[in-house]
Order: sequence, then structure tokens, then C-alpha cells
Amino acid sequence: MVAANLHLQLIHLVGLILGTGLLIASACVFNNYLDINIDQKMERTAQRQLVTGLITAKNAIIFAVILLIISLSILLILTNLTVFLLGLVSFIFYVIIYGYFKRHSIYGTLIGTIPGAASLAAGYLAKNNQLSLVLLFLVLIMIVWQLAHFYAISIYRYDDYKQANLPVWSVVKGLNKTKNQIIINQVLLVVVSLFFVFLSSQLKFFGLIFGIVTFGWLIYGLRLFNKVKIKLWAQKIFISSLVVNLIFIFLLIFNFLIK
Repeated sequence: MVAANLHLQLIHLVGLILGTGLLIASACVFNNYLDINIDQKMERTAQRQLVTGLITAKNAIIFAVILLIISLSILLILTNLTVFLLGLVSFIFYVIIYGYFKRHSIYGTLIGTIPGAASLAAGYLAKNNQLSLVLLFLVLIMIVWQLAHFYAISIYRYDDYKQANLPVWSVVKGLNKTKNQIIINQVLLVVVSLFFVFLSSQLKFFGLIFGIVTFGWLIYGLRLFNKVKIKLWAQKIFISSLVVNLIFIFLLIFNFLIK
């Protein structure tokens, strides 16, 4: 019985990772197709294959559709209906809704964090298949972390976004106000992380350690706040945010293994 249960969990895990990965790949291809005109204006994206013509738009769309069909099939067959529907909604949200708002609203970044957090929710629901406060706070962590992460990108890649005429926070509100938003979200990340100490006995260790990590990230940002130029500061925050995210993933996996 135990062996059969572990085998089933392994199938769900493989289905989740493979299905989610292919779904994200499909969304990225669709996004790159829709962003050709934008990418032409930005230095960091001007050499993408769709922009240079190395890959034709027709082939990109065919490839994206194939990835979409395969990924959704895997999620439906190997996980559960909840994860499948979440994946489908997240795909639509990212490609269509976020695709529209990032061109027309300063809140496009916030909207873009929702499909980003959905992949984490999919992992949770693949195992538990039910909503809970734990899931809510895990999603909040991903949303707040992404805001700080992407605001940092919008500062040190400011010239690209300005050239492409995208209404990101740094272009509309200015670099200093965006810098303050990063600090605010770092503070929120500490608070949300520490909630796990009180929220779940099984996640106290996770909440405590990640709370310490996020507090350290906040202190790092504050110490450099007025010591380096703003774009360099943002680049350092961006790089360190990747480390914070890796620790977050490691702690979740560790908590799952010792559970």
C-alpha cells in the first residue's frame, strides 16, 4: 500500500513538473510572438529569434499550440482537474490579460505576479487538492517577492522600458518611488513569511528560517540604499532576489521531505 501511494505521488510530481514546465514554455512563446514590436525597441530583447527572423512567426505559433495541448493533457491526466483548470486559467491570464495590462496600465506588474504565483499554487493543489490559509500565504509570498524582483528590473532596465513606452512603475512614477516600493515589498515579505510560525505547526521551521532570510534581504537593501547609484542598487537587489527565491524553494522541498 505504501509503495503504491509513493508511486502515485511520483506520477503526480512528474506530471506537475512536466506539465507546468511545458505550459510556461508555451506561454513564453505566445508572449514573445505578441511582443515582437516591443522587443525590437529594447536592447535586452532585440536579439530574440522572433525579432531577428531566425524563427518565423508561423512556426512559433505552431510550436506554442503544440506545447499548450501537450502540457494541458499531461496536467489533466497525471495530476487532477483542479490543477488542470488552474493551469488553463493562468495561461489565459498571462498571455491575454497581463499582455494587455502591461501595455496600458501601471498595475501590469502586479497583475503579472498572479500567473507567476499560480505555479506554486498548482504544486500545492496537486498534493492537497484543497484551499487553505497555508496556500493563501504561500501565494502572497510569491506575489510580494515578484513585485520587489520586477520593480528592481524596471529600475536597472529603465532605459529599455522607456524606449518601448511601457507604463511600468519606474517610467510612470520615477526611479525613487519605485525604489521605495521595493523596500515596502521587502518589509511585507518578512511579515508574510513570519506568519507561518503561527499559521501551521508543520511550517514553523520554514516560517522562522525564511523570515530570517527575508529580514536579511531587507537589511541588505537598506544598508545599500544611499550608498550606491540607484541602478546599481536595483541590480544588486535583483541578483539577491534570485538567491532569496532559491532558498524559498529549497525550504519548501526540505519541509516536504521531512514531513
